[in-house]
Amino acid sequence: MTQTTPLQPTLSWPFPGRRLLVLSGVLGCLLLPLMDAGAAPRRLPYIDDNLQCRGQPLPATVEHLTGEAWKVDAQGRETLLEEGMNIDEQEGVKTSPSAFVSLSLGDGSRVVLPSSSKITLRLNQEYGVPQVSLEQGQIESYVIKRSSDHDRFQILTPVGVLGVRGTHFRVRNDDQQALVEVLNGQVAVSREDDPPQAKKPVRNKPVDKPVGPLPGEVQVMARQGLRIQKQGTLTPIDLLPAPRLLGQAGQTGSAPVWQLIFKPLPGARRYRAQVATDKEFLNIKQEQFSSTPEVNFSGLKAFFYHVRLSAFDEHGLEGETGVYDIFYYPRTSNVQ
Repeated sequence: MTQTTPLQPTLSWPFPGRRLLVLSGVLGCLLLPLMDAGAAPRRLPYIDDNLQCRGQPLPATVEHLTGEAWKVDAQGRETLLEEGMNIDEQEGVKTSPSAFVSLSLGDGSRVVLPSSSKITLRLNQEYGVPQVSLEQGQIESYVIKRSSDHDRFQILTPVGVLGVRGTHFRVRNDDQQALVEVLNGQVAVSREDDPPQAKKPVRNKPVDKPVGPLPGEVQVMARQGLRIQKQGTLTPIDLLPAPRLLGQAGQTGSAPVWQLIFKPLPGARRYRAQVATDKEFLNIKQEQFSSTPEVNFSGLKAFFYHVRLSAFDEHGLEGETGVYDIFYYPRTSNVQ
């Protein structure tokens, strides 16, 4: 079982080597918060059952910020968001219509909020796993591999709960439904307010891990999506493949336009293109949507960009992504 409180070691094991290993792990864990004297105080890390030093998931830190966004405290008060700011339990983030924010959790997971989105961070006290309550818009999550079936990263939506052990996926609130698209790994979906958990193991007694979804869950695999509604059958479907980039064009002048042209994708109702300065797309600079297989960007400086393309199907599910590395050089730019 993954422990979520600072370790209180018991040295009752009969093997001296194991005691030494645990003691060295404990000391390393306790010294980690002291290694950066200028860092904001964080909860003490802990030792899991595999004797690995693990960071507490909260507070999260604002890693990248583009545009205007706000930190929302437990009383609902808003403060202008800045990079490096901590977001703790019962606090949240709200983005403006042109903002992008990426949060880094203490356990190594990351959450990216695009424009017009709002989340609140919580902590499941019984299991010590982070919970992200999606109140508006969309989030994209990169969750580290977790050690057991009861130890899950959770996304809370108005119509369902997602339990994740390690994956890359998107979640979006859309009218009276939520949509989840899994790009890597798998996500367990439940309509219950209190999602099913695996039986909590007893200390020093191994527990067989359940195979497949728990009762009441639907498993969404990689390259699948699911519409979560209050009623009806939860049936995952295959996502659309990524659109293929055919070329680029643009207009010159004082305000150049960068146009990306795709090959039309059968079944696509809408296209999306994002431009970021990093290959992980944690530092997104712009995104555009289009009902035709071409998008236009403006206001971008000359830079080596990573461009990510995707398409939406008839159900509103966003498909797989294709990434292209492009050096954009508007005619008005002067590269040093």
